[in-house]
Amino acid sequence: MNLLKCTFRTTVVLLASASLSFAQNANQAAVDTLTKDVAIAVFAKISQPKAQEIYAQLLACDDGCDPQQVIRGVGSWDQVGAKMQELSELKNTARFVSLPPEEANVAIRRQLAIFYEKYKRDKNYGTPLSPDVQARILAKIDAILPPAEPQQATAPAKSPSTAAQTAVEEETSITPATLQLSQLERQAKEAEKKQLWMLLLGAVGGLILGAGAVYLLAYRGAQNEVDRLLRENKKLSKENDGLRNKPVNEPRKPQSDVVQKASAFDAIVTELGTDNPLAAIRQLTRQPNSPGTSPAPKVVPRARQSESVVEPTPPRPTPVQKQAVNEQAPAPTPVPAPIAVPTPVPAPQPARSVVFYFPPPDPNGQFDSQHKADSLSPESAYRFSIDAKNPSLATFRFEAEPGRVARFLTYRNYMIEPACDSENSYMTSHTRISMRRDGEAVLENGSWRVKTKALIRYE
Repeated sequence: MNLLKCTFRTTVVLLASASLSFAQNANQAAVDTLTKDVAIAVFAKISQPKAQEIYAQLLACDDGCDPQQVIRGVGSWDQVGAKMQELSELKNTARFVSLPPEEANVAIRRQLAIFYEKYKRDKNYGTPLSPDVQARILAKIDAILPPAEPQQATAPAKSPSTAAQTAVEEETSITPATLQLSQLERQAKEAEKKQLWMLLLGAVGGLILGAGAVYLLAYRGAQNEVDRLLRENKKLSKENDGLRNKPVNEPRKPQSDVVQKASAFDAIVTELGTDNPLAAIRQLTRQPNSPGTSPAPKVVPRARQSESVVEPTPPRPTPVQKQAVNEQAPAPTPVPAPIAVPTPVPAPQPARSVVFYFPPPDPNGQFDSQHKADSLSPESAYRFSIDAKNPSLATFRFEAEPGRVARFLTYRNYMIEPACDSENSYMTSHTRISMRRDGEAVLENGSWRVKTKALIRYE
């Protein structure tokens, strides 16, 4: 008896499992039919050889075949295969497989409507899935999964609670697919945002790296220039220290006729042995003329009094001569009156030129009057000579201490070129400067400005 009961229960379970398996296969077969018909409609409008091969195989296969396997087998249309995978995702949900035929029919209709609404703007899907094509596809679905029969008009109206419950059940029947679609869309949007952010971060990082590289190169260049200037400054400082104890070039002293005449006058005073040469000349004229003596010194004409000419003086008589003169002339002779010598009129002294020194001018060729010096100094670079007849015009030339010429050559753009033109180009082997022509400067508003540049040559 117990054996019969166990056998009966096993048979009932097997029958129930078979019926459940049939329901699942029917729902899945309906989804496969939907996917296949949509793929046929899509590939029918594509004239590419691979697409036509897929179209022919889809037409040849049964309603229950899987179109995704056909698309993968032919290849080259994986994008359409991905869309078909999205459309057939409904059959992989356990809730859809367990739905009765009428509810599965409603779920498939909604899945097709969602798919068309999503891709209707794509000409590869919107145009082939016309309303007529969708109607034919849904007719096949109705043949596999019969929809619910319309209720008679005499049937009592459902209560609001029953209608609400039915609507909730209909909505919950499609929830897994809708959620999956929304998740896929969300993931796609997140991937796009992530890619956009990665591009932005990459661009910003590239800009930062480029700016850092440019800054590093500029910093290295500036550091090298600073090091070079420091080394050059140390070298010039050592040269300056080595030349500091050596005598510097003495400034040239103006030579003129006045200096020569003054030297001649000093020579006359020294030779006469008195500080008053005029008194000495008068004393000589008072002495009498003797037979053995030379005539008295001549009176220098007024026109030649300014010249430095020394007249010969008579030799002094010896004691014997004086005694002879006294014996021959017993009576003293009267002393003649002194001859009036005309007072010499001093000749006008010629105008002397004024000499002074200036450091290098500014880029506009203007010299700073505050740095004017009467003698050559370490900072001096130009020697000025002013003619007394025209004090607003001066000539200048390059003149500096030998130890400072290297510094002026190094910074020639600021210290030489504003006031001088050169016959040749500067080279690192040049160590001195020679003058070819003096320049001219004019006095304007109390400051000297270059009028004509001097001409130099680097040697």
